[in-house]
Amino acid sequence: MIRVLFKSMTVLAAGAALMLPRAFTTAFAADAPPTAAASTAAEEAGTKSFTVVSVEVDDTKFWLPGSIVVDQGDKVKLTLKNQVPGASNQHGFTIPAYNITEVVTRGTPKTITFVADKAGVFPFSCQLHPAHVGGQLIVMQKK
Repeated sequence: MIRVLFKSMTVLAAGAALMLPRAFTTAFAADAPPTAAASTAAEEAGTKSFTVVSVEVDDTKFWLPGSIVVDQGDKVKLTLKNQVPGASNQHGFTIPAYNITEVVTRGTPKTITFVADKAGVFPFSCQLHPAHVGGQLIVMQKK
């Protein structure tokens, strides 16, 4: 029981560590003068963007965050990063319901964009290593 609790706490801490630097970047970027990045942000207005990272904690590999929530009809941009150490430098990412299947090489992020046109809960996982812990894309039904 303690081992399970420790793993859960470790995964939460890892997720927070991945999100914290982005929070500071966002806060400082709001005060920055307009740049070429500002025009890119304007082009991506209306796009829900997420960075999804493959990590290893206590010999278990995860895609974090484990849940991504969007609204039906949203344009979704996922930046996939593989940060799992070891001999295997490639890990998969698939959302079968959206016909998304990618191989992500460590050190080379991949970007996927799609429209979340179906409402529901859709699992994502590593198609190369089924034992890895996946997650879920939650698409809220359009009102």
